[in-house]
Amino acid sequence: MSLISEALTRWLPVQRRARDLRSTHRVPASLPGTTTKGTATGPLIAYQNVGEPVWAPRDYAAFAREGFMQNAIVYRSVRMIAEAAATIPLLLYEGANEIEDHPLIDLLRRPSLDHTGTDFLEAWYGFLLVAGNAYVEAVALDGEIRELHILRPDRMKVIPGLDGWPEGYEYTVAGRSVRFIDDVATNVRPILHVRLFHPANDHYGMSPIEAAATAIDIHNTASSWNKALLDNSARPSGALVYAAANGQMTDEQFTRLKSELETNFQGARAAGRPLLLEGGLDWKPLSLSPKDMDFIEAKNAAAREIALAIGVPPMLLGIPGDNTYSNYQEAQRAFWRQTVLPLVNRTARALSSWLAPAFATSNAPSGRLRVAESLGVNERLELKPDLDQIEALAPERDALWKRLEGVSFLTDDEKRVAAGYAARPDSSPSLKYREDQPRVPAGNGRESGRWSDEGGGGAVSTSDGHVRIAQIRNDRGRSSLLARFPEATPAQQTRLDQSELLAQRAIQRVRKLEPNWRPQDQAYETIEGQISANEAMARQAESRLRELSLIPDTNPNWGVNRLRKELCDSGYRLLGETDAPGLEYINPNTLESVRIMERPGRRFRTDGDQKHENAYYYRYRPGRGKGEGMHITIPHKPQKE
Repeated sequence: MSLISEALTRWLPVQRRARDLRSTHRVPASLPGTTTKGTATGPLIAYQNVGEPVWAPRDYAAFAREGFMQNAIVYRSVRMIAEAAATIPLLLYEGANEIEDHPLIDLLRRPSLDHTGTDFLEAWYGFLLVAGNAYVEAVALDGEIRELHILRPDRMKVIPGLDGWPEGYEYTVAGRSVRFIDDVATNVRPILHVRLFHPANDHYGMSPIEAAATAIDIHNTASSWNKALLDNSARPSGALVYAAANGQMTDEQFTRLKSELETNFQGARAAGRPLLLEGGLDWKPLSLSPKDMDFIEAKNAAAREIALAIGVPPMLLGIPGDNTYSNYQEAQRAFWRQTVLPLVNRTARALSSWLAPAFATSNAPSGRLRVAESLGVNERLELKPDLDQIEALAPERDALWKRLEGVSFLTDDEKRVAAGYAARPDSSPSLKYREDQPRVPAGNGRESGRWSDEGGGGAVSTSDGHVRIAQIRNDRGRSSLLARFPEATPAQQTRLDQSELLAQRAIQRVRKLEPNWRPQDQAYETIEGQISANEAMARQAESRLRELSLIPDTNPNWGVNRLRKELCDSGYRLLGETDAPGLEYINPNTLESVRIMERPGRRFRTDGDQKHENAYYYRYRPGRGKGEGMHITIPHKPQKE
């Protein structure tokens, strides 16, 4: 059995040099007045191997056999990383908006008939760690990607192009090869190749097992030595010395003694059995004892080196003598943060940039047609890991939430963004201030009484992009309120400003539907009374807005809202958004379902006026496995009798 250290020295030289390519594929000079895009070193990389497969410069089979398959530390380390990384869900985002229903998500959940998404990712991470390279093949039908398949790295060879970088890949099994060159879909290469950093190779990545090769050899040799020790009566090897007068045994004596030793004193079952020696025979040990060799500590040291090279804290593998981390939970967090998450983030970015062009024109649940960026690449479509599903990082999330809860200079929406959540779309920006923050002195025009920016330039900006400057009243212009309430504290003055802002916004929303509406006047004598009056006006406006929303003439969604309420009252529950813009409701008791969908913006030739003017329709399914009924228009106004 060859050792991994020996395998690293087996470089496979290219026997054939493409002499004719030296004259055919000269690096052309740029034409006058033209600009070429590309690295100047690429043709030098491809000079001797252009168009020919380039073999990996090491024996992958030795890594897999002696590193992963025959070493418990490597096996457990790789499995821990691959299994942990494969359990992290990948979420799809378009900009800052999460997309829950999308063909790309469905593809990653079930990449092929034989593998689930977890199986797919576990094999991906396993190959990446063992070989330093991972390959995925995209299978398309009519330009649409249908399946993804993991390919073995030892069977794949890179084919460099004229620019030095891969122009294709060649996969060989049992002497038969297939080349992947042409795109399988729009701007999607047939093969995704992700490699770990290699400082001495242009086309292939470097496996962590290669860096730990010496430690793996030591660990494997120690295990083999231990097994041989048990096979030899659990004793160091030695010699039987015949101390008779002439010092020689007859052939019959030698054969009988050898047979007795092999039959009665060899193997683990014979360990500890006393050796009965005849006259003139003496046992002389020849090798050092395990204690003299510090055998156990040497094996543990090799195990720690292997674990650290792959990226697993030795404490998690049960290797004694390692107290780098104060406790097991801290080692778990280091394992996830320093090893698992970098691999997951690398994979998510690679899959996003590879597959996004194929789904650049996929319809989102909202119904908006995605617009591809330049060169057909939809850069806004991005896969990100769902870190909230990682139990080992829960203490970090709790600490973050606790810190944000105690921060006074951030709004609620800014705290949500800092915690990784989107701002609430219906929230109003809060006014931000400090009680010791200086204000613009009186007599400075419109800025009088406002909180200053302390020379920082500009006002305070809220999370929704609008600018709000906290104000107080002074004794000029709008200063009558402060003059009436001289005992008001800065906090009360700020609450007053905020209540006025919220009341004004609510009134403006109502007046868009009913321009002449006015709230009832409120009487007050104190600043707290003024705050209460503003809050009362805001409540009046919200109440009137709810009333107006029930009037069909003022609410184009009246019909669909009424249908949704009737469905909920009848026991239906919201199942989720549909592929086309709309919602699906299901009755969990009868399995009846109703799909409410938005009508396309363009008018069909057969559409009548009444059908075209109403923006929603629904389809009813009487049960699971049964067909849907015809489209039924949802009127946005009650029908006249």
